[in-house]
Amino acid sequence: MQAKLLTELSAFVHSKLPSALAELPRSELCSLDAIESLGRDLCRGMLEQVFEAWKQTIERVALEVGLCCPGCGHERTCKRRSAHPMRIALLGVELMVPKLYLECDGCEAPAVSITRLLTGLSSGDASGELQVVAAYCAAERSYGKSSRELEVHHGRGVERTAIRRMALEVERHALAFAEAERRTGLERVGQEQRQHGPARLMVQGDGGIVRTGKLEVCVRGDPGYGKQTDKTGRPCRKRPTQFREIITLDVREPGETVASALDVVVPVMAPPGERSRRMLALAARKQLGDNTKVYGLGDMGSSLAESFDEAFVGYEATYCADWKHTSDYVRSAAAVLVGLDAKRWNKAMKNALWHGVRRKADALIERARQHRVAELPTHLEKCPVHALGTYLTNNWERLRAKSFKEQGLDFVSGRAEAQVRERTKPRFCVPGAWRQENLEGKAVLRSIIAEGRWPRFRQSYLRTRREESRVAFEQRIERAVAEGRILPLHMHNLADFQEALRPAA
Repeated sequence: MQAKLLTELSAFVHSKLPSALAELPRSELCSLDAIESLGRDLCRGMLEQVFEAWKQTIERVALEVGLCCPGCGHERTCKRRSAHPMRIALLGVELMVPKLYLECDGCEAPAVSITRLLTGLSSGDASGELQVVAAYCAAERSYGKSSRELEVHHGRGVERTAIRRMALEVERHALAFAEAERRTGLERVGQEQRQHGPARLMVQGDGGIVRTGKLEVCVRGDPGYGKQTDKTGRPCRKRPTQFREIITLDVREPGETVASALDVVVPVMAPPGERSRRMLALAARKQLGDNTKVYGLGDMGSSLAESFDEAFVGYEATYCADWKHTSDYVRSAAAVLVGLDAKRWNKAMKNALWHGVRRKADALIERARQHRVAELPTHLEKCPVHALGTYLTNNWERLRAKSFKEQGLDFVSGRAEAQVRERTKPRFCVPGAWRQENLEGKAVLRSIIAEGRWPRFRQSYLRTRREESRVAFEQRIERAVAEGRILPLHMHNLADFQEALRPAA
């Protein structure tokens, strides 16, 4: 049907447009901007006509389906609320759908709001296209800024609370979409047949700390106690500061500069083993094979190294501690040394760690203990020298920066650090994003966009919406027939009704 309409419309446009363009002033005819503006105006006008035709057709179908009373079979009275139509938000335009209310004057059959029964819409609902665009904007910006962007770039003014509601719905689908892709990847690597993949894959990860929490009533002693908000006049509430971690994972082939496989996990909400599961699923999406050598890189926090070992059991896998973090430990220790050349000690320690000379590193640690300042600065919670010693004891086997550099691999996880700043720290300081249960959905949607999976996710969401709409339509009709509000869809007139009531021969 769509192809036929498009063919007929194209033929009409080709027959009318050249003569219309010829009448334009040459300055406009030769202007790309003028022609684009003309095309947009025509497309918008055509869109409005499509929805106008749809409203008329819906009204006709509604009368065909519901005008015959299911109680007595006679024609019901149709009432219209012309002054209060359903307002449906679309991308670029707003649609006014008439409300048709049918009731019978001859019997006590239940009345029915037939337009709402057929469409399942209520005033204030939004189309799927508007929802995905709103969620895309909200993934990068606050709800208030997203509202302004929709109005400026898409001609659709939506209040921030509506954007928040739409974004949360799309984010829930993003979680399901990401989980489905993880399962697909894990099923692929779980097959018994041999898998052939890239020669090397680099796995990086890092954790970012974000604030979460719900608003609570202010108690005596809080700054907002006894005060009211300017906008609503309600008692002021406080937002207790809590911190949660979001780990950003990235798998690429060495040398790749654009993110092609991203994922996130909120550890406080994740079951045991979820870090390693998502690492393996992410590598599987990069076509991990039996021949693939897997290299991990990152700091030694967030249990990333242990999760890496758990994920790639059976593969040739090596994890390296980020050299910058290691160097930071050394520099912090050197900053509290007195009575020796701290700069020279710093250089000697990093040289010992780079070349993997454990005896020399231990000797330098012991020397640092003897020359540490008597009293630590107040901003330090614990001794940097002791912290360096503990770090080396726990992670000596992970100090492989020299080996990684010789193989042409990254040995500083600056990329992962930058991704964490992009995926977590901006955007999560707005109302609604504070709540712990909303964190992962927003971070997953952002990773989908950054990875380039947005077009596929968008199609998945719209396809799911259409399927849900079809199922909901069938359920509404079945329920309305069972409640006696309408006849079955194959009975649209009195003759069909009387034929159904006639006893079988």
